[in-house]
Amino acid sequence: MTLRYRSPGVYFSPRTRTFTLMAKSSMYVMRVDDGRNLEHLYWGEALPMEDDLTYLSIGNTIIMFDPVGTLTVPKILGLDELDEISDIQGLTDRWKVYTKQKNDPERGSRPRRLENASWRLWTMERNKGGDLNRDLGTETLLSALGEEEAKDEGRFSEKEESKIKKIPTSPTDGHPVPRAATPPFSFLPGPKTAPTSPPVPVSPMGEHIFDHFPKSAGTLTALTQQEPESIIHVVPSEPHDMSRTFPSVRDFREIREHPRHPEESIVNWNVLDPTMAGKNSKLFEFADRGTGDYREPSIMVTYADGSTVSPFEYIQHKIEKGKPRTPEYFPNVRVEDVHEATTLTIDMMDPVTKLVVRLFYTVMHDYDIITRRIEVVNTAGQPVWLERLMSATVDFDSNKYYMTQLSGGWARERQIVTKELQDGLTTFNSCRGASSHQFNPFLVISVGAPFSETTGSVYGFNLIYSGNFLASAEVSESRRMRVNMGVNPVGFRWLLESGESFESPEIVLSYSSTGMGHLSRQLHRLYRNRLIPPRWRQKGCPILLNTWEAVYFKVNHEMVCEIARCCKNMGVELVVVDDGWFSQRNNEFSSLGDWYPNLEKFPFGLEGTVRALEEMGMAMGIWVEPEMVSVDSDLYREHSDWCLHVPERMRTMGRNQLVLDFSRKVVRDYIFEQLDAILGCANITYCKWDFNRHLTEIFTSQEDWPPERQGEIGHRFVVGVYEVFGRITTKYPDVLFESCSGGGGRFDPGMLYFTPQIWASDNTDAISRVYIQYGTSLAYPPRTFGSHVSTVPNHQTLRSTSMKTRSLVAMNGSFGYELDPRHLTDAEINECLGYVQLHQRFRDLVWNGDLFRLRNPFHNDTGAWMYVSEDQHEALVMAVNVRREVGRLEPRLLLQGLGPGKIYEIEELCPGKLVRNVGTGAIELDPNGVYQFGRTLKLSGHSLMVAGLPIKFLFDADSVLFHLKLVSNYQ
Repeated sequence: MTLRYRSPGVYFSPRTRTFTLMAKSSMYVMRVDDGRNLEHLYWGEALPMEDDLTYLSIGNTIIMFDPVGTLTVPKILGLDELDEISDIQGLTDRWKVYTKQKNDPERGSRPRRLENASWRLWTMERNKGGDLNRDLGTETLLSALGEEEAKDEGRFSEKEESKIKKIPTSPTDGHPVPRAATPPFSFLPGPKTAPTSPPVPVSPMGEHIFDHFPKSAGTLTALTQQEPESIIHVVPSEPHDMSRTFPSVRDFREIREHPRHPEESIVNWNVLDPTMAGKNSKLFEFADRGTGDYREPSIMVTYADGSTVSPFEYIQHKIEKGKPRTPEYFPNVRVEDVHEATTLTIDMMDPVTKLVVRLFYTVMHDYDIITRRIEVVNTAGQPVWLERLMSATVDFDSNKYYMTQLSGGWARERQIVTKELQDGLTTFNSCRGASSHQFNPFLVISVGAPFSETTGSVYGFNLIYSGNFLASAEVSESRRMRVNMGVNPVGFRWLLESGESFESPEIVLSYSSTGMGHLSRQLHRLYRNRLIPPRWRQKGCPILLNTWEAVYFKVNHEMVCEIARCCKNMGVELVVVDDGWFSQRNNEFSSLGDWYPNLEKFPFGLEGTVRALEEMGMAMGIWVEPEMVSVDSDLYREHSDWCLHVPERMRTMGRNQLVLDFSRKVVRDYIFEQLDAILGCANITYCKWDFNRHLTEIFTSQEDWPPERQGEIGHRFVVGVYEVFGRITTKYPDVLFESCSGGGGRFDPGMLYFTPQIWASDNTDAISRVYIQYGTSLAYPPRTFGSHVSTVPNHQTLRSTSMKTRSLVAMNGSFGYELDPRHLTDAEINECLGYVQLHQRFRDLVWNGDLFRLRNPFHNDTGAWMYVSEDQHEALVMAVNVRREVGRLEPRLLLQGLGPGKIYEIEELCPGKLVRNVGTGAIELDPNGVYQFGRTLKLSGHSLMVAGLPIKFLFDADSVLFHLKLVSNYQ
């Protein structure tokens, strides 16, 4: 028998209530359990389509002291008999019994109450349809019994009744219930057995499950006979508008109370759970708090009455080709053709309050990647405060897990940190108003051992967000593990009025069964092709020189022109005028917010300097910091209330500046107008957007946002920044924007959505950059690294490294210069020109090739990596010695990613110029060049990957560069 695998897409089995999300070579599986929770089953490499993975639920077990079961309202009211009824026929039979018993004086008033309730329930079910198992709530029973009668009987007081109304009315812990479950939104009776064959094609979007969704999105059809039984899959009949409409409060209530087409109730709602288990021991896709799951939840809400219990149950789902649109300017993975992705949308509802959460899963067909996000829709008819919302919750079965994060600080960003997860909660987060230098919104879980580049299962989580975030991994007492990632709940409290909704940031989930290298390459390809602005996918950054480390604040027209004339001979194409060009900006104490040129420094305005550079055949860019304001500025003197602050409290300074309140429309509009005026006055082709301090006093004017909404300001600030970015990049699509935050303090997918590159760090030292860029490459493609050659000794570390090593490290990014070319000799300028030409020769390979990390500098004395073209015809190998012990030899470098049966010619480029004098032991200059091999090698890809290349280093920060080119294939 040949094993068969499904093609990419989303599949639903009504027989087992299972969703299977098939990516390129991996799959993600979950099911709706008997309590209508979303139970996670599996995430890993693709498995045969014939296998029913619901058997994995057998792993659930009862743990002492975990809550199991619920006390239903009928039992609370003393009507246990009604709790056992499952259909109209049962009601009919019981009503007849109670009718006979009510006249028996020895039985008292109980039969009369039961007869009255059963008859009224029977009438209600006959007229409207419904589900007794879900509808026996307080309101239903009071309606059936008659409220006054219930009170007269002394069953409960008004105080007791108010308590009862807060109790969940249905089993949400996933254990088998004593009565047969029935399908939601259907008349009784429900199906008694699972369907044994695929259903016939249903009307558009299968109106039973998808009533309130647009009907044009597709057609619910059975799969071919080769597919497993009872699997259904949505196949669009034609390309469609991917926009969606939000259901109103009335829509959700009508779906639940007045279903249509009961004959289409094809989902099997019989008892399927193999084991009775509490919530705390199960694996979930979405977790609440307060109903038995003691792990970190996906969501926390507070209702108007102060209650916080809010379990959610599956009510319906939708499968569609493509991806629904997200709010305008909100970063997300782009889907440009409906055939490149499939989206599953699952609606879950609190059965008591009717609050709805919508879970979006988008499967990217060409990647082992799924994106997730969550929307909360307030259909509760009352205000709700959202206290916590994770973009994704993923539970893992018991095992030994390791977590890798990217940590650091200013000038030391994204260092690789790996730790074994022990019992309890392990977290990292940002509460600084930005993703931060300290932690990146990226997390990797590896199974059994710290991640390997080439082997083992690894799971990646990357939040597309630039503000406060939380990432956590929690190992429970059962050794099961939960990962949560989303907006940081600290300082977050969002008011949802009735009918309003809130959307979480999107998160990218990635999987690799062959180690970290493959996972990184997937993310790199996705971010290059579907995250950064489309305009810049095939067009990279010009070779530029930034004036900051050359002259700092002392920039002026004449100086810029001098620098341009010098660096033109180096092959530089663009000069970026960094800080100091505007208003009275001569130091860090003034003028932020006053975005107009200083006419003493630039007497011809920016347009005059641009013209001067264009006459030399060069372009010009500028630096801005739009989110900041100096106290010594015209803007602050006129609008001191435009910064984040708490009235009557001190305002915390950072880098001698305050933060503008981007949650306010008036501020956003003003900054947009200032940027528009700058970019519109001259042919400025590059703009570096900086962000040089973090947020404090996150509070705003109550004219814009009342007291009950102050917990929203941190998130609204980030969304406001996205809006201004979106507006200005839309109006100026040909201006290359580079994001910066004191270096790499906001290096995240949210920024990459608007800017194709981010300044990786203020630390331009080549050895420091080896660590920074190596760590950054775990998630982000090298073409997004802002990386420059700086002067020596380096301004951040005082370390000196060769021009060769500084240039090779900068080639692993945008490539540019951060120095004063007026101080270079002619020989140095010619050397720079040679490296510029080398970069131009290989930048397409670096920017678009597959990156293979060969040697980890965090664990070795060397960092090494290589780029391989998609067709495996060309490769570029780089290695940098970060620590050197005299006399020690490096292990051979085992290459990766080559064609084993291909023959490659290996050429060493830019050889070293230093050699050790074996007579004296001194290192001396050799003008003829020092080569590793002394000749060109021709070797098979197999030999290069198994036997490797010998590499020799002579001194700290020595480096090598090899070019591999296909010569022939083995016959």
